[in-house]
Amino acid sequence: MTDADDQQHRVERSSHAIYGLIIITAALVADRQYAEDALTSLLALWGAALVLLLAHTYAAVVAELGQRGQRLGYVERHVLIADNLPLVASVVVPSILLVLSGTGLLDLRLAIDLSIALSLASLFALGAYQARQQGAPLSHQLTIGALGGLLGIIVIAAEVMLAH
Repeated sequence: MTDADDQQHRVERSSHAIYGLIIITAALVADRQYAEDALTSLLALWGAALVLLLAHTYAAVVAELGQRGQRLGYVERHVLIADNLPLVASVVVPSILLVLSGTGLLDLRLAIDLSIALSLASLFALGAYQARQQGAPLSHQLTIGALGGLLGIIVIAAEVMLAH
């Protein structure tokens, strides 16, 4: 893999992480309105993550098949799955918080609110990180991070309003 390929691969994985954060956060925002117990919220969260992973992986496989014109081997299929894992990495912290809620150590609404806040902070951090990777000065990193977080909030709000 060349340096350019490696850079492109990092950009794609970062893009997947941002996309996953937005979808998972929207699911959390929507669930917050109806959440009655931690287990149901946890199952809904993992259901959304699984659908997202399967749909995106399926789309990637179809695109690869179209580009290659031949069947993908075992290794290629597993690389595509691994490349799409950042899409669902954003369920880890909310899952931990929901498990804590299920054990009674944390209020359910607080667990969901913390999950949403941490997801939005992650959007900021990913934007700032990308700017840093490009060699931007700190002020630009913070600005890009803030704009990324704000754009994430707008997209999440739009998705929740349109889908629920």
